[in-house]
Amino acid sequence: MEIRGKRCLEFIQGQASGDISEETKNKDVLFCDEKGFVITNATVINNETLEVIIKRDVAEILKWELEKYSKFYKCEIIIKEKNISGIYDGVDFIKTTSMSNAPINKKNWDLLKLLHFDIDISKDMSLKNRPNEFGYSLEKYVSFTKGCYRGQEIIARLKYLGSKNSTLAIFKNLNADEKNQLLKIGKKIFEIELENMSYGQYIFKSFEHANKLLKSKLAASQSL
Repeated sequence: MEIRGKRCLEFIQGQASGDISEETKNKDVLFCDEKGFVITNATVINNETLEVIIKRDVAEILKWELEKYSKFYKCEIIIKEKNISGIYDGVDFIKTTSMSNAPINKKNWDLLKLLHFDIDISKDMSLKNRPNEFGYSLEKYVSFTKGCYRGQEIIARLKYLGSKNSTLAIFKNLNADEKNQLLKIGKKIFEIELENMSYGQYIFKSFEHANKLLKSKLAASQSL
């Protein structure tokens, strides 16, 4: 996606959770609605225009959400398809429109992002959960020192109130009975299929029981 207009930086600063005026060229951010529900995660590239790297199937949703405000800044929002390279250095995930010498293939990228609780939002996940329920690192995606942005009040509460004693967990290849067991003690965040294997992410107030029930199906977990 491309944002054009003399005030495009000012416009996106008021929409994205991260500070895109910082010197770093590629900035990971979240776009949320007023209630703090995640529209999508994104990488913003600050060039002559602003490029916003997101999944193709969520582009129309983000465009519609941004166009509620773009007219006040006289900005144009254009959906454009580009080849994106993904790099994982063992610590950080980096997306770039430049060709990389060591890009990760899409299947490996999606699985790595999933298991590190840094999922790239698709259409089916959009506007259904808040950042903490996905497991996003607020230190990575959010600036708590910049000015106002959409969803700021809710996201600030997530930082200061947190989700005490909650645990996120990803299970693989659950059958219907196993899913029902987990829904009795937790909340499903999303399901996704990768490499002919299904994965489901859940959040639990108490993880001990879920872990005992389905330890053999556990793919990853993270305390909040």
